[in-house]
Amino acid sequence: MNARENFHAMMSGGSPAWLPFSLPVTPPVADLIEERTGVRDADLAFETDFGYAWASYREDSVRWRGALADLGCDLSPAAELGPFCVAHVAPPAGTVGRAYHFRTMLHPLETVTCVAQLERLPWPDTSDPVHYAALARHFGQIHTRGKVAYAGLECTLFEIAWYVRGMDNLFQDLADGNGISDWLLDYFTQRSVDAGRAFVRAGADLIGLGDDVGMQTGMLLSVETWRRHLKPRLARVIAAIRDEAGDRRVWVHYHSDGDIRAIVPELIELGVDILNPVQPECMDAAALVRHHGRELGLSGMVGTQTTMPFGTPDDVRRRVREIAALHLDHGARVMLAPTHVLEPDVPFDNLLALVEEAKSIRFD
Repeated sequence: MNARENFHAMMSGGSPAWLPFSLPVTPPVADLIEERTGVRDADLAFETDFGYAWASYREDSVRWRGALADLGCDLSPAAELGPFCVAHVAPPAGTVGRAYHFRTMLHPLETVTCVAQLERLPWPDTSDPVHYAALARHFGQIHTRGKVAYAGLECTLFEIAWYVRGMDNLFQDLADGNGISDWLLDYFTQRSVDAGRAFVRAGADLIGLGDDVGMQTGMLLSVETWRRHLKPRLARVIAAIRDEAGDRRVWVHYHSDGDIRAIVPELIELGVDILNPVQPECMDAAALVRHHGRELGLSGMVGTQTTMPFGTPDDVRRRVREIAALHLDHGARVMLAPTHVLEPDVPFDNLLALVEEAKSIRFD
């Protein structure tokens, strides 16, 4: 049984030989992995169960800068302008120590005052196959290695909308009913519909959706606001994936940090198969298994605020065994992973303990 077969066996309610495992890391941790192993990619260095691919949007940053300047947003030459005008600025050299990957986020569309201004911007046509042309080859390579083909579509609609507009502005737009944030949410919903369909056609096993809608004390926005503005749009994305997949089972993985227990039943209703990251600092994985174990798989659960940076290797191993017990004792569908990318404050011995313990647990 290879990793892909093992993953599908678990998700289909069968008997996996081990717990599927992934290891997301930040660039400084990748540096350290490369120094220690000679391989920079954590999933290759430690032979985890997943391979990843994303859409590659072909955009003209010069055209975007000109269009933004016409709105009164003159980005400095130092600003990094990504797809859909998501923009960041790197901090001055040496100011963030080993965390050189940190960036300050800009909100280029914060000066927009009407929908007509949005409509004049050079948004890419996300239905154009050129954006997805390389996916089938990437997924084919992942499948040749026997791994699960994971298609990344996190920041599905809410996060990317506030990235470009600003969170305060986005919520104010929704309260005012001026149409600006609705336009952005609709555009990014359609982007995700188009990408989700393309991912299915290219052969993805697992599609990663998600928007951070939780804080560690509860929802970031009211459940009523989520139901009105985000739930119907997320439903469109999942429905498109299901429609494109037909009889082939493509699993939906949904990420949100924080305590989002208030909407878990509704995520299941929409068709979410796997919830991530189930932060142990604010969500009880065992309780989720008791209430939703037959309907919902869980991914993550190894705390990156607690166990990974501040625990001992024995603490890490103990947490892995606790997660494995959810499957052994209750038949839960669980995937091992840190609850977010590992930052440079995580001791390398803890990283190794996570990998070694995850690989030591076998059910065959």
